[in-house]
Amino acid sequence: MQQMNVAIMKAALSDRTLIENLLQLYVYDFTEYTAASIGENGVYQIMPDFESYWSDESSQQSYVIKANVEIAGFIMTKEKDETAKDHVLSHFFILRKFRRMGVGRKATISLFKGTKGVWELCQLEDNIPAQKFWDQIIKEVSYGEVKNKIENGRRYQNFICK
Repeated sequence: MQQMNVAIMKAALSDRTLIENLLQLYVYDFTEYTAASIGENGVYQIMPDFESYWSDESSQQSYVIKANVEIAGFIMTKEKDETAKDHVLSHFFILRKFRRMGVGRKATISLFKGTKGVWELCQLEDNIPAQKFWDQIIKEVSYGEVKNKIENGRRYQNFICK
């Protein structure tokens, strides 16, 4: 396996179209687990809160993931409350060509180690590969205590980063 130099950079407003385009691939990947249908125009509906990630006052952040300077995916986060101590990893996507190469692992560990505190993330209940991935990441970045709950077809995990 080739060694990958992985970096996450906070997305600028100029990255909005890039992330919006990558979201099409992200939603497409999830059709394996969801009933999402493509529109008559050949485009998936964008998530309802997408605009809020691009407001100056937003507590939501987008990050571009690069592997050896090539675009590899994105991460989207938000603050769970106004204290900015609780964070939510809302959306995470790695292009297929970079999967199983450690890119997702390096990117998420970089994010979690750079933003300590309480985190929440979730996976679709039927998405077992994602659950296995996140179990490994959480074990590596947390103190070991993870609160799990199943709600509305999703498995939510809460943990504290070291």
